[in-house]
This record gives sequence, C-alpha cells and structure tokens, in this order.
Amino acid sequence: FSEEEEAEKNNIKIRIFPTNLALRHSMEISFSMIKSLIIEQEKARNNNEKLIVHLHEHHTWQSYLILFFLDKKICRIISQHHGARSPIQNLRRYKKLYMFLPLIMLMQFLEKMLFKKIDVIYGLTSEEISYLKKTSSSSIVRFQTLGIGKEYFDWKIDKKASRKRLGLDLDKKYALFLGRITTKKGIRELLEAMKNINRKDLLLLLIGSGIEYEMYKSYANKKNLKNVNFLGSIYDERKMHYLSACDFLILPSYTEGCPIVLMEAGAMNLPVVASRVGGIPLIIENEREGIIIEPESSNEIIRGIDKVLKLSKKNIRKYAKRYDWEGIIKHYVEDYNINK
Repeated sequence: FSEEEEAEKNNIKIRIFPTNLALRHSMEISFSMIKSLIIEQEKARNNNEKLIVHLHEHHTWQSYLILFFLDKKICRIISQHHGARSPIQNLRRYKKLYMFLPLIMLMQFLEKMLFKKIDVIYGLTSEEISYLKKTSSSSIVRFQTLGIGKEYFDWKIDKKASRKRLGLDLDKKYALFLGRITTKKGIRELLEAMKNINRKDLLLLLIGSGIEYEMYKSYANKKNLKNVNFLGSIYDERKMHYLSACDFLILPSYTEGCPIVLMEAGAMNLPVVASRVGGIPLIIENEREGIIIEPESSNEIIRGIDKVLKLSKKNIRKYAKRYDWEGIIKHYVEDYNINK
C-alpha cells in the first residue's frame, strides 16, 4: 500500500505506514513513520509525558534512524532481536562484504553510538547477547523470545486419537518437519538422511511451502523415498494434531534466530532434533527436551534421530512454560515501566 492506514481495536489505535525506500528485504525504511514518531515525541515532551517505543529488530537502517531522532529523556526504548546479525558478525560470515568495508564500519559506529539509547534489549542467541553487552553496557540485555499461545499447553488430545484423526499408522514412528521448504532449513540433508537411515518403521512428514517445495518434492520422488511425505501448508488445529501425533520434531537448519516451532513442540510434549545454530541451544537446554546436532550433515541427522527415539517423553511441557505468552507479557509490562 502507498498510504498510511488506521484501525482501532479495544480502544487501541493502530497506524500502518507505507515503505518509502526498500533496498532489499529487511532493509525497508518508512520516512513517514519516523516523521510521525518525532511528532509523537514532541507531544509527549510538551505534555511532560514519557513515550514507550518498542523496536522489532535493531540491526537495520530504519532502527538507526529511529534511534537517532529519539530523545532518551522522553522515551523508554525496548528492542527485540529477531535473528539479524551485527555488521561485524555479517562481515565474518560473508567475506564478500569486505568490498563494502567503509559502509560496514559506518554501521558498526552507528550501533556503538545509538544502542546506548536503548533501555532494554532482548537477544535471541548467545553471540548476540555477548555482542550487545559489549556494545551497549548501559542497557539491560537478556534472552527473551516471542511466545506461544495457551492452546498449545491446554491441548488434551493424545497421540493415538490424533493419529486416528489424521489417518496415520498407529504402529509407525513419525518425524515431523514444520517450516519453509528451503535448502537453508537443511531439507537436502534431511532427505539424504531418510534415504540412508536404517529404520523401516520411520516416516518423515514435511509441513510447509516455499519456492523450493516442488524441487525437493521432485527430488524425493526421483530418489523413490517412500518414507517421506510432503503435506504442503497446514495451519491451526490440524497443525496441532500433527504435533500431537508425531514422535519428534526435526529442524536441521543452517541458520536460525529462535524458532517458535521448537517452543510449540515442547508445549505439546514433543522432543526435538535441531541444529546447533542461532538461539536453538538456548531453547534446548538439556537432553530431556531434545537433541542438538551439527548443521549441514545427514549423518548428524541420523545420529540425532537414533538418540531422540530413545528419550523419555515425560514432562517436556514443563520446560516450555517459560515461552507461554502470559509470562512473557508480564516481562514486557515490567520493562515498559516508565519510572525505571
């Protein structure tokens, strides 16, 4: 859309602003939104009030601009990390960025200067938390994810009933992948693992879509992988039936932030096999919750599957309670406290 839109729900006004500049995905800038934020800040200043600003992702040019114009005396600023990396972290990962070294150093300087304005920063990975503590020592920095709904914790339908509902075999073992069907999610290695695994009782169900969906579906057909079934996109209650019906969730990604699907699995008492990337080791804190594997390895996937099928599946849900939206919202409210 090209114009600002407004809506109101439960006496809360929602304003949606158009993007005025987009260099690429995740690098969008809305100058009209920044202008309106400056106006709101001046209103708060004139009325001797304090403004609460909650940023979603701070490693962006838009966040730099917002922070540049915000007055820390008027605003209490919270920022939620969503998996992006700092300029220096990106430089270490992508060597081709050295051709943009002056720009990278400018961005690094801006983060060092502007992040000091942020009162509370939520990080999703150990690497990010360590970086933020060094970059903005005056900010409160801690691990904090988004949350999952109460319906996952309240789910009462057991595995047998869900399998009957979905038409799944009661005597098989089921692995579930839930996410975008792309190479970066480790789909190639996952299919290779299913081709080589020595278990006739195991079936893999893949739920999701993406531009590489048909490519990998064709690959599975070409390799005659009869233990693999692509189900496409499935949502809401039917998705929860699959979480209930399967024996474990698998997420062999190359890169991640803090995947919500791992929290959903835990809340449904489902163990996981997931790569040692991003915030995953902060979610799977012990082998009662799942198995951590190294990324980009079909042998690691096979090892993880063998181990996870031997796990006790008792009380996994209690570890996931820390991701209940109700508790997370309480943390937000505490951090929004303008008198701090």
